[in-house]
Amino acid sequence: MAEEKTTAGLRVEKVAAWFVILAIVIFCLNYFSNFLQPIVIAVMIWYGVYELKRILGKIRIKGNSPPNWLLTTLAFVIILLISMGIYEIITHNLELIIRRLPIYVENFKSMMANLNTLDGFHDVQDRFMKWIGEFDPKPVLTGFLNSLTNLAGNLLIIIIYVAFMLVEEKYFNSKLQVLLNDERKQVNVYGMINQISSSIRKYITVKTQMSVLTGVLSYIILLLFDVDFPVLWAFLIFLLNYIPYIGSFFATLLPAVFALFQFQSFFMLLWVFLAIQAVQLLVGNVLEPKVMGRSLNLSPLGVLLALTFWGVIWGVLGMFLSVPITSVMVITCARFESTRFIAVWLSETGKID
Repeated sequence: MAEEKTTAGLRVEKVAAWFVILAIVIFCLNYFSNFLQPIVIAVMIWYGVYELKRILGKIRIKGNSPPNWLLTTLAFVIILLISMGIYEIITHNLELIIRRLPIYVENFKSMMANLNTLDGFHDVQDRFMKWIGEFDPKPVLTGFLNSLTNLAGNLLIIIIYVAFMLVEEKYFNSKLQVLLNDERKQVNVYGMINQISSSIRKYITVKTQMSVLTGVLSYIILLLFDVDFPVLWAFLIFLLNYIPYIGSFFATLLPAVFALFQFQSFFMLLWVFLAIQAVQLLVGNVLEPKVMGRSLNLSPLGVLLALTFWGVIWGVLGMFLSVPITSVMVITCARFESTRFIAVWLSETGKID
C-alpha cells in the first residue's frame, strides 16, 4: 500500500514537473520573442544557404567541385537576392493597393446601393453600409506594411547572425564529438540529426514544389478573370500554402474578396473563390499526399494544436514554423524514453522509429 502511494506520488510529481517546464518554456518564448524571432529567421536562412550549397556542390568544373567558400558565398548571395526580391514585390503591390483603395471602396458601396431586389434587404444594407463607412482597411494594410519595414530593419542583425552561423558551421561536428565522447551517444545524436535533416528537407522540397504549382495555376486563373495584382495574390497563395489548414483557405479568400471590390459582383467573388479553391484541393489533397507520403508521421490534431499554439506565441512566423517544429519534436522526443510519450501522441499512427 505504501509502495502504491509512493508510486502515485512520483507520478504526480512527474506530471507537475512537466507542467512547470511547459509554463517556463511558454513564458520564455513569449517574453523573449523579440530576441528569439530574428535568431529563428537567421536559422531558416542558414538552412536555406546550407541546402542550396549542397545542391550547388553537385556542379563540377573540370571534374572538380567549386571550393567551399565560393559555394557558401554564392548560396548566401542567391538567398539574399531572393529575400530582397520578395520584399520588393510585396511592399510595391501593397503601396499600389493602398493608393487605389478609395476606388475599390467606392465600387463596393455602389454595388451595395444597387442591391434592392430582395425583400427586407434594406435594413441589412443600411447596417452593412454603416459598417463599411466606419471600417477603414487602410490602417490594417499600413500596419502590415510597417511590420515588413520593421522586419527589414532587423535585416542587418539577421545577416550578422547568419554570417556567424556560417563561420561556426565547420566546427559543429568537432564540438559535438568533444561533447559526446561515448560512441553510442554519437551514433544516436548523429542519427537523430540526419533524420531531422532528411525529414525537414523532404517537407520543404515537396511543399515548395506544390506551393509553386498552386501559385502558378492560381496566377493563370487570376489572369483569366482579369483580377488586379495577380502577381501579389499568386505569391501570397504560394506563401500561405506553407501554413497548414487555414493558410490555403485565406490564400483563396483574399483574391476572391478583392475581386468583389474590383468588379462589384458577388458572382465574381464566388467564381474566383471556387476556381482557386479547386486548385488548392486538387494539389493539396490529391497530389501532395502522393508525393509527400507519410514521411513526417504527424497527427492532424497535433499539427492543428501546434498551429494554434505557435500562432498565438509568435503570430504568422509561428504558423509557418509549426509543422517543422512539430516534426523535430517527434523525432527528438522519440529518442529518449522520458519524452517518448510526446512523440507517440504527436505522431499520426502512434508508431515511431
